[in-house]
Amino acid sequence: MAPLPQDLMTFLREQRDVREYRRALAVKLVWQGYTCETIADMLDVSPGFVSLAKRAYETHGVSGLMLKYQGSTPYLSLKERESVIDWLKARHEWSVEQLQVYIQETYGVVFQSRQSYYQLLSDAGMSHKKAQRTHPRRDDARVVAKKKRSVN
Repeated sequence: MAPLPQDLMTFLREQRDVREYRRALAVKLVWQGYTCETIADMLDVSPGFVSLAKRAYETHGVSGLMLKYQGSTPYLSLKERESVIDWLKARHEWSVEQLQVYIQETYGVVFQSRQSYYQLLSDAGMSHKKAQRTHPRRDDARVVAKKKRSVN
């Protein structure tokens, strides 16, 4: 059995994403002489996963074990997002349509999904559901009469 590479041991000691850690652990077990099937059984992965992790480490070192996906860039920067939330908090009335127009006119951004607008409203502590100012069936005369009865 060959000694374990130092860079792999250092990689395993660092705080990692579970997927990266599992890849590094698979490589470590290969270095310790376990078969791909045994490793796949222990880690609950496929034998192909083990061989791909091994090949990635042999080709690129520990950087081959790291996740490549970095995520997409947001349409609004953090500063712009905070500015939109402050704008929302300063308003007495709001709607998704008003928010959509404001963001499009100010930043030139149109979200593909209404969920993005809902999330901005939620982050500002507001709801996207339309509220009514008064109950549509409210009868003021009945309310006054009921108040008088409850006082007596």
